[in-house]
Amino acid sequence: MHKQVRLTLALVISISILLVGVALLAMFIRTPPLEPFLSLASEAQEESREALERELAGEMVSISGGTFRMGDLSGEGSVNEKPVRTVTVSAFRLGKYEVTFAQWDACVADGGCNGYSPVDSSLVEVNVCVKGLACTYFSRGGKDWGRGNRPVINVSWDDAQSFIRWLNGRTGGNFRLPTEAEWEYAARAGAKTEYSWGDNIGSNLANCDGCGSLWDDDRTAPAGRFPANAWGLHDMHGNVWEWVQDCWNDNYAGAPTDGSAWESGDCSERVLRGGSWDDDARDLRSANRDWNVRNFNIFGYYGFRLAQDE
Repeated sequence: MHKQVRLTLALVISISILLVGVALLAMFIRTPPLEPFLSLASEAQEESREALERELAGEMVSISGGTFRMGDLSGEGSVNEKPVRTVTVSAFRLGKYEVTFAQWDACVADGGCNGYSPVDSSLVEVNVCVKGLACTYFSRGGKDWGRGNRPVINVSWDDAQSFIRWLNGRTGGNFRLPTEAEWEYAARAGAKTEYSWGDNIGSNLANCDGCGSLWDDDRTAPAGRFPANAWGLHDMHGNVWEWVQDCWNDNYAGAPTDGSAWESGDCSERVLRGGSWDDDARDLRSANRDWNVRNFNIFGYYGFRLAQDE
């Protein structure tokens, strides 16, 4: 019996020594904390998302917030550019270039943009009846201008929204059209002159009818062929008209002063900014405004530019 007790005691002592050894070993060999690994994984995921954004959305430029005078500063503009008012704009991001055919075609290839593939030339053979105007006939059979890096054309405001829905779905981003106030703020880039570079159109600074460029009054120019404005944005004047978010109103009476979109008025009609290859220099002024019905997509000079919350 004493022998059995001694064996039991020896076994207890051996197990105790083993447990103490394990505990001591655990003090020196610890499981690495998970936080650094989770942080690295999160950073890698964010880098992957940003790379996808750059690929699909193109380069975005950060625009600092600020206050500016919006509208007809020279007193020689249209009545729809009045009254001039002070607007405060929050920081945002804006596309360095207009959205290109390459970007649009990627959307269509991925099953987005309602499968709509606009032609890369001007106008279609169709009877177009715009509210308040006579019906007009256009013909589409012109020579193709090329896709790739040229701004997408023959797209409506609704088409632009379909592209943005696809883009946000693919990237998880918060892309949108710029507001009219954001657009003019960015087009002026701090200037109070008719154009971001001065009061005269100059020569070969933009693409319009009479701008002195290779593409004047003929077709679109590839993105980025003209100098950027002071804030690094290309083609804010000319090349293609750009849809913005706002509903159309005949003047600025009652317009927002906080940089937000004006989502009241005639929302079947949406604002266009910037002028195009087909317009004269007056239409390229920073303050100039135009409009069309939101589903109108048969002009070879309607495109758009992306914006994004900062």
